[in-house]
Amino acid sequence: MNNMRKYFDVVKKYLDLIEKTSGESVKKAAEMFIECFEQDGIVQLIGIKHGQELSMELGYRAGGLMPFHRVGVAEVVMKGQISPEEAADPGFYDDPALARRLLDNYNIYPNDMFLISSSGGGEAVVVEAAMIGKQEGRKVIAVVNMNEVRQTKSTHPSGKNVVDIADLVIDTQAPYPDLNVELPDGQKMCQINTICGNIIAQMITAETYRMLTEQGKDCPILLSVNVKGADAHNRAISDRYEGRWNSV
Repeated sequence: MNNMRKYFDVVKKYLDLIEKTSGESVKKAAEMFIECFEQDGIVQLIGIKHGQELSMELGYRAGGLMPFHRVGVAEVVMKGQISPEEAADPGFYDDPALARRLLDNYNIYPNDMFLISSSGGGEAVVVEAAMIGKQEGRKVIAVVNMNEVRQTKSTHPSGKNVVDIADLVIDTQAPYPDLNVELPDGQKMCQINTICGNIIAQMITAETYRMLTEQGKDCPILLSVNVKGADAHNRAISDRYEGRWNSV
């Protein structure tokens, strides 16, 4: 069997596992999203390292829902508040003070909620962000790889992991270490965790749509800019969040 086939078999295995084990968590996340939307809130997407990919999967994407905003380091670097050298430091995410520095750069409203994506969930910045969210009365969802969480030492002074704080934890089910195709010489390669996270993001999107439409409510779906009339459609559903979904 070639390596491509091996990898596709691994992908199928873990996607089946997610479908069988994460259904209730996905439904709960969709309910939390809808509650947030109905309070005119936005889901603040806080993803670090490879967790940024899940944020990109949800944040202002054609075929996705409108009320999301990505919290990222790049904008803070561009504004000169953090130097590129500081952001490139291997221990950058181990400073809990970074959480407040990031969040204070955006127009985050009291009715917003947090979705935090981090494979191991132990970086001080995501733990601190979750703590800030809870202190401010927000709902917090964490998407993590529980197999990695169990092997991860928190760098937050409290010793806590984001899973100890979040209202809802969704497990990507990926193995740890995340190496899934074994070569003839015994070396392993190819990751699955980010694919699992992105599938979970799309499952939540699909379930949110189902729930909203079954309740007879509008579902604010963004259209591709390649579709005629998309600009007007997207502006119509994004204008109410102006300065929030695109805040820097």
